[in-house]
Amino acid sequence: MKVAIVYGGFSSEKQASAENAKYIEKALQTKGYDTYMVPYEKGFVQSLKEIETDIVYVCVQGKGHGDGTVQRILEQEGILFTGSDSRAAAVINDKIVSKKLFDQFGLRTPRWETLEKEVYEQGLWDANTFGYPFVAKAPSEGGSFGIVLIRNEDELHLIKEVFAYESPILIEEFIPGDFYTIGVLEQKGEVKTLPCVQGLEMQGGHEKDDPDSLKVFTGDYAVREASLPEDIIYQMDVMTKEVFRITDARGIARIDFMVAKKDLQPYILEINAVPGLKPRSLLPGEAKLAGISYEDLIEGVLLEAWEKRR
Repeated sequence: MKVAIVYGGFSSEKQASAENAKYIEKALQTKGYDTYMVPYEKGFVQSLKEIETDIVYVCVQGKGHGDGTVQRILEQEGILFTGSDSRAAAVINDKIVSKKLFDQFGLRTPRWETLEKEVYEQGLWDANTFGYPFVAKAPSEGGSFGIVLIRNEDELHLIKEVFAYESPILIEEFIPGDFYTIGVLEQKGEVKTLPCVQGLEMQGGHEKDDPDSLKVFTGDYAVREASLPEDIIYQMDVMTKEVFRITDARGIARIDFMVAKKDLQPYILEINAVPGLKPRSLLPGEAKLAGISYEDLIEGVLLEAWEKRR
């Protein structure tokens, strides 16, 4: 089977995409696949045709890339690919649309609203009415970009960093607590969740756990299986499967939570349709806890897409 790994592009997550692709290629080569690294750029479809690729491993992330853009191009060309289809990827990548879905289906998520740049600049929005602290997010960017925590009025100017990405933006209540995540894999059409874990960013080979941070991870991670009450983990597992269902996600995804310190209630932050897949990324760490090797994880995503789409 000829597998083309489409990576890179022009989004803020270009570097992360390239790193993921490198490890994915190595894993697939270990499994005996013919792999081709294809950068996402003008003419990439022609490159796929020249290779006579059987399937594309989608490894692009962010706005204009893994938000349904690449998926729609591949659909139009009749080229098979991994992960969610274009419509689902577009919904998942838009944090505002996702929030509306969570509310519609009664899924607990931090209180939120949208804010347009013009409204903010004209002084027509009162941050005190919404309440501090809050998180400002660019709705179409990846989790590591276009996001700031604003603790008080003195930090309100930081919101301009988010408007530099797009408008409107998402304003979200900050939930003091701990970050957890649950990965989802489809195996032979059955949706299976991976162990719920707490993600700890690694710095200089050591775990970094800052309780006052925003819990936005951009590097390598150590994962620690959640030491939460069984009923809370069960609740999060149910919520994870429901998010996967209502967004019509396919193949693989990762759902992120904040569990409140005050009452251990889990709040859904977002779903990722193209999660990080380096060996030290969160979802591969969950898979390892479930007894799934990195190579088997990467191949499993490929084979699920192959069987379903061909």
